[in-house]
Amino acid sequence: MDPPPPTIPSEADKEANQVRFETELEFVQCLANPFYLQSLAQQGLLADEAFLNYLTYLKYWHQPSFARFIQFAASSPFRSLSPLC
Repeated sequence: MDPPPPTIPSEADKEANQVRFETELEFVQCLANPFYLQSLAQQGLLADEAFLNYLTYLKYWHQPSFARFIQFAASSPFRSLSPLC
């Protein structure tokens, strides 16, 4: 039996994917700000399992196909959060 043909995403799906991409990119770049990291720590988020799972999910930004969109070279401290995940 042949696999079903791939579905073409709707315009709403494309827009939702674009918003998610931009939101995650902005968050990854915010992780370069030490004051933002301090705020996350003060809120206890760096000890929250759900938040750490989200950081683990964001590791896909290490792949060159995604890392090329990171505009701020200082966003590399995000990589130092990997041991927390």
